[in-house]
Amino acid sequence: MTALLALELRRQRPMFVRMALVTVVIGLVFFVAGKRTPADLLATLVGSGLGVALIVPMGIARDKMEGTLEFICGLPIEPHDIAASRFVAIALVAVPWAVGVGALSLAVPAIGVLNPVGVTALTWLAMFLLGSCAAALLTRFDLESMLGAPLVAMVILLVLVPRVVHALIPGMTAETVVQFLARPSAAFVLGCGLVVVVGAIGLAAFVVAERGFANYRANTARH
Repeated sequence: MTALLALELRRQRPMFVRMALVTVVIGLVFFVAGKRTPADLLATLVGSGLGVALIVPMGIARDKMEGTLEFICGLPIEPHDIAASRFVAIALVAVPWAVGVGALSLAVPAIGVLNPVGVTALTWLAMFLLGSCAAALLTRFDLESMLGAPLVAMVILLVLVPRVVHALIPGMTAETVVQFLARPSAAFVLGCGLVVVVGAIGLAAFVVAERGFANYRANTARH
């Protein structure tokens, strides 16, 4: 698995560097346009972080189109190891962006009251969760099919989930969330909840990805 991970990181390095350069360019454009506040820079970093989280999943889609995945799945390698190398790569690629968001959060008044370590951890968990789910879906389904019903379902969820949360907790606002996070006990409570949620979803995504790699190898063997 170590060799697979090293190979995956080496293959994704150009895309990672490209995303870093794109982030710098966008930051410079915002600076020239007058958007020079730490909040503007933080928004740029968070936005590009979403793209970084999808580097490895999009690599899986690219491998399918280029036929590379057929070669990898045809090797005497367990699907578990292939999936593990992808998920570890997702976790490692997210680290620099999460650290950057945590450091920059100190300069944003609305977020500066929070622990930068906590902001870093939350950012990393969000990026890892997004990357893991995307990797599972792109392993199991082709990119073309993802543009149909799954995309519509994701948009519906993004619209409905905030409404459901607001309906269940009417008093929940951005201010109350910040006040809660500023409490000494918030880090422990939120940390435990996130570990459970991210662990459960991450495990489910890993199982889906592992089966996707296993089935992909079986399909190529039949041909």
